Amino acid sequence: MRHIGFFIAALIMILTAGCSSGYHVQYLAPQPERKASVSAAVLPLVNLTTYPHAGRIVGDLLSTELHRIPGLRFTERTALQETLRGNEEDMARTMDRAVAVTTGRTLGVERVFYGSVTEYRYKRGLDQNPAVGINLRLLDVTTGKELWSASMTKTGTCFWECSTAVNQVAQEVCHDMVSGMITAMNSNRPRQ
Repeated sequence: MRHIGFFIAALIMILTAGCSSGYHVQYLAPQPERKASVSAAVLPLVNLTTYPHAGRIVGDLLSTELHRIPGLRFTERTALQETLRGNEEDMARTMDRAVAVTTGRTLGVERVFYGSVTEYRYKRGLDQNPAVGINLRLLDVTTGKELWSASMTKTGTCFWECSTAVNQVAQEVCHDMVSGMITAMNSNRPRQ
């Protein structure tokens, strides 16, 4: 009887323990004096996956999450595409710091977010768990310095009839990365 109670308790713990696992690395450079408002753009993310348009999908999710940061004014996607017309496809394959600085200057923004999507798929196996990996950087266009960077990988795990989608895991990763950036920047803010 004692074994049955232990088994039921273990089963409840397994079922109520989160539905995903992941890994997160973050770096924050010393922050310059903050302005009340800063212009920014999310550049096309490099798609290093086999999933078509994963970079664009994650870029859109990231843009949505970044809109909750007060004081950031974003270049709309339409304006970004018009400015980069003809270059976006090539740029998405070769994004690096120099290209990000040049693009930021062309767009007339002070900050750019750029990076890559390294995983966006369902892992093969018994459960076909969704997995997402993102590398992201925040660059000061004026100085060319990297202000913040993070890498995060997350895998959704499910038991019995789980319906977690790869896009949901991507949204969670974007949310967690932006939350981490906000926390890091606020804790690094000079005290008054």
